[in-house]
Amino acid sequence: MSGGSSGGPWLADFNATTGKGVLVSVNSALDSLEPTKMFGEIWKTTAKKVYDRAQQS
Repeated sequence: MSGGSSGGPWLADFNATTGKGVLVSVNSALDSLEPTKMFGEIWKTTAKKVYDRAQQS
């Protein structure tokens, strides 16, 4: 990974035909010892609830 990778999506159930998937995380941390690895916490139900609530505002 290189500069600009932060914030990139992690998708589950990605369908190459439709280009759709479920967003489950984003690149948020670079491993300084292995700069080819990025990390992001997998979102769980609390993140989904926050997202859903924000959509109602």
